[in-house]
Amino acid sequence: MKRIPAAVMISLVACAALAVSAPVAASVSSPALSAAPASSGSTAPSPSATPRDKKVKALVDKIAPELIDIRRDIHLHPELGLDLTRTSALAADYLRKLGLEVRTGFATSGLVAVLKGGKPGPVVAMRADMDALPITEETDLPFASKDRAVVDGREVGLMHACGHDIHTTVLLGVASVLSAMKADVRGTVLFILQPGEECCNGADLMIKDGAFRDIMPEAFFAYHVDDTLKPGKVGYTSGLSSANCDGFKLVVKSNGCHGASPESCVDPIVVGAQIVIALQVMVAREFDVNHNTVITVGSFHAGSAPNIIPRSAELRATVRNYGEDQRQILKEKITRLVTNICGAAGASFDLEYDFGTPSVYDDPALLKEILPTAERVLGGKAALVEQLPEMGGEDFSFFSKLKPSVMLQLGVVPPGLEETSVHAPTFLADEAAIPIGVNLMADIILDYQAKHAAKK
Repeated sequence: MKRIPAAVMISLVACAALAVSAPVAASVSSPALSAAPASSGSTAPSPSATPRDKKVKALVDKIAPELIDIRRDIHLHPELGLDLTRTSALAADYLRKLGLEVRTGFATSGLVAVLKGGKPGPVVAMRADMDALPITEETDLPFASKDRAVVDGREVGLMHACGHDIHTTVLLGVASVLSAMKADVRGTVLFILQPGEECCNGADLMIKDGAFRDIMPEAFFAYHVDDTLKPGKVGYTSGLSSANCDGFKLVVKSNGCHGASPESCVDPIVVGAQIVIALQVMVAREFDVNHNTVITVGSFHAGSAPNIIPRSAELRATVRNYGEDQRQILKEKITRLVTNICGAAGASFDLEYDFGTPSVYDDPALLKEILPTAERVLGGKAALVEQLPEMGGEDFSFFSKLKPSVMLQLGVVPPGLEETSVHAPTFLADEAAIPIGVNLMADIILDYQAKHAAKK
């Protein structure tokens, strides 16, 4: 959920459309804005390709049509939050058929599959998130989601509008390729299928549930789809690459009174409005312009009649910045501001401040190590796009706190479009990105393990 992450927990009751059924691949024709069967998206062999690179590519080309069917099946049947019964079962079944040990029960529906290579070496991990969003799909894809659920008391459609169906499919493809090349794998590979990225910090829950209790990777890798890059392009950021996604709920309190006699009580709407404006002034005047900071009050609710000053006003905000020191400073400044403005008005208040998802940290040394692989596999430096950090969030950050980690941005913009938009009901992803992503990540893992096994 790189671009516009969810900041609140999703509470939902599944409708009949979410009833569990056996995972069956969807066989449909390719739509105009989706890639032709994935073999067309596979990169041509680089002039510097090794014999092993060519072996990886041949395996990717072979399974590409199957992966397209899997992606469309997952897209057709999106699930929310932590209860990804069908998606998790589909992934577990696929991985078991590859001969992998599959461990389940993490964060409700998360799983870890273990591939033990034919040679000794380090443990590394690849992660993919599986959950969808409460968005009603507005595409003309023949495999567009029609499923619905009740979210926060309202019925809404469900959609893979953030590319997690792509993430999951690419991971399964990498598992397939490396399983077929088990004799060449130097060490152990963990394949992490995670629920709850959009709502519940599922990565943190998997860690707390003991996903790595007896086996800890020394490096974590992941993709996120990039809605500004074409297939064949891969984005990267060294260091902090996503924002802390924190937030607060503020209730300004009053005794309430008649709108014709405003002197009879504190007006919580006026106080709340002053706080909204003061927060923006604080960001503009109290923070270094080089330290990106965003405070957005996206919800402001008060009152029920035009001639009544209500007893309360409720504000909810998302707070974005980078790094642990900055998030602590922001909390202190916001608390001070709210306390002083409410104190000046004589208003009482309740402030609930939530530290949510921390910033993703793409380890510079690890990134530097894998970029030559990406350059070789993708056919040159032109395929690699260095990007600035974003104000979106990603709970891959919890893995990046454990060990050196890198999340690469996988280009998915379809033909005929300059960009597509994640978290939008019209989001489209070019399936040509799937074999490209599989090819690259398989080689990254093989290169990393070979290098570090030699060191040991």
